[in-house]
Amino acid sequence: MKFFYMGAFGMVGIFARYFLGVFMGRFFTVPFPCATFFINLIGSFLIGVVYVLDVEKAVLNPDVRIGVMVGLLGGFTTFSAYSLETTRLIEDSQVGFAVLYFCLSPVTGILGAFGGLYLTRSLINGGAT
Repeated sequence: MKFFYMGAFGMVGIFARYFLGVFMGRFFTVPFPCATFFINLIGSFLIGVVYVLDVEKAVLNPDVRIGVMVGLLGGFTTFSAYSLETTRLIEDSQVGFAVLYFCLSPVTGILGAFGGLYLTRSLINGGAT
């Protein structure tokens, strides 16, 4: 069953990433890759949520957890795109944006994961973390 969930959730993840990227691309016209940046932030937050629901609270079926973490979030988040976009910014002489993107993405991704852990624990534990 886990392979079914990985495939099904993976399709949802790749389509969500694509359509959110297209949607966000209409609003952000600066050289900074905003869509990938926010997609990675959202994915980091969601992996924190899934971790609490599965590992700490055992709310999720193990096959569903694998489907969500590997399929959905693996298809949704975009580290390879992050790497390529950073490289392209440097090649396009947008070094300031490249440094900003390179530094902000991992920091905000980690903050997103902490946010997902904290919020989910707070909601499940009634405000106590």
